[in-house]
Amino acid sequence: MKKYIGTILFMLCISALVYGQADSVKRKANLYSKKGIYILPESGDIAVGIDAYPIFNYIGGLFSSTDANTPYVNYPDNFGGSNAIYVKYMIHSDMAVRVVFRFDNSITQNVYVVPKSTLAFDPLHPEYVDDVVKTTNLAYNFGVGIEKHRGKSRVQGVYGAEVGYGFRNLMYDYTYGNAITRDFVTPQTYSNTYNNGQRIIEDQYLKSQFGGIRAFLGVEFFVGPKISLSGEFGYSALFQWRGNRTQVYEYWDGSRSQVAQIALKSTNNGYMDFISGIDALDGSINVFFYF
Repeated sequence: MKKYIGTILFMLCISALVYGQADSVKRKANLYSKKGIYILPESGDIAVGIDAYPIFNYIGGLFSSTDANTPYVNYPDNFGGSNAIYVKYMIHSDMAVRVVFRFDNSITQNVYVVPKSTLAFDPLHPEYVDDVVKTTNLAYNFGVGIEKHRGKSRVQGVYGAEVGYGFRNLMYDYTYGNAITRDFVTPQTYSNTYNNGQRIIEDQYLKSQFGGIRAFLGVEFFVGPKISLSGEFGYSALFQWRGNRTQVYEYWDGSRSQVAQIALKSTNNGYMDFISGIDALDGSINVFFYF
């Protein structure tokens, strides 16, 4: 993927030089289409961006021996991932406010059938209960910045800066069909994994956040009226925090004749990092539609 993106960015840069020299002697009127539509963005225009790589991948697949994958929409910037909204608002013809909101939420449940714990077991009519493991994965990223355009032709230089914030939570919740009682201190579960008579009911596996700034530089080539192909790279400076893992267990407390809980917190996986460097080029070839 990086090979293709690097090639495309190189082609965009060459196009910028060629078109920049050719259009320098042309009048501004040449930036209108045959139908009289102005090609470049104007003050008040709104743009929606998508990742162009799936489109290139799909077109390439049409000419290969393998089937072409259906194009999908992906977030085209450094925050990465799917299910993103990327919008630009042109304050002036050469300046825009850009906003991105990305979310990646999923909740899955795995159901396991286990024999019911009973004092009067009937082998001819066995009973079963369900153990359920629910996995919740929440990820949100938000970014806002200022983008400047420079150029008088179809090829525009793009530069600016943005700030970003994001967080991710990954949790597991366990619900057991067989309750812990005086008669069944360690009832059967789908995994039958007990630690000193304790079984897990909640696992806050991952809690992380990040925030920082990013400067970017790129090229936007308007292939048609209000439609552009762009690429960019940037330099990011980010802080990342990760909280300690917390696990909650339940067990039979014989001294109080009741079910009790205990929370154990890991002390070796929490950290805070400062990360800076040039972005990877993955997902930085974009298609924008202006309205």
